[in-house]
Amino acid sequence: MKVRTEQIEKLTDRLMKSYQAKGLIALKADEAKVRAKMKEVLARNFHEEEAIEEEARAMLASHAGQVKEMDHYKMFQLIKQKLAQKRGFIL
Repeated sequence: MKVRTEQIEKLTDRLMKSYQAKGLIALKADEAKVRAKMKEVLARNFHEEEAIEEEARAMLASHAGQVKEMDHYKMFQLIKQKLAQKRGFIL
């Protein structure tokens, strides 16, 4: 999944505000440092998901002749889930 930097910043902002409003987070470090770490983790997560999607597309393309009967989207999702599970990645 391609995600722009601006989207990660907005997501980080929403998460931080939501967690603080609900009392789910108590900062022990500077808020700017926490936000930077959240952005880093989110970006890495989205990048890893993108890599899984690319691998799933490649696998689907290599077996395209064998899976004509199945819906390509369903097959893509199945492959993606299996790859994520194999890597210990939660979608």
